[in-house]
Amino acid sequence: MTDLFSSLTSSEDVLSGRFRVHPVVGDEMEPELRGGRDYVLAAPVTSYEGEGIYLVDVGLGIELFRVSNTLGPAGELLLTRGNPHYARHRLARRQFCEAVVGIVVADIRTREERFLKS
Repeated sequence: MTDLFSSLTSSEDVLSGRFRVHPVVGDEMEPELRGGRDYVLAAPVTSYEGEGIYLVDVGLGIELFRVSNTLGPAGELLLTRGNPHYARHRLARRQFCEAVVGIVVADIRTREERFLKS
């Protein structure tokens, strides 16, 4: 009998050196991800892998963006934030591939910050 609540991903896979834990900085992705409190678990990628949240090197640091395909003739990608106060950006796939660092595979929401501090 199959356990309906069993995880498809083993903890050994998640704890591998393949993934990177990245802190959420600022309020760009709020309310979904809280800056200074939450983290994301990202897998390294070098291209657009479908809609999702990506880590992108913008030159001044690595930032989070929700990325979607615009289906336009130039194959542009639309980069947005969770917070509507931030501007949207369109980027050619080639430019995106040069700047992308990873794709978010899990959100890590902090519940008890006092246990994270030493």
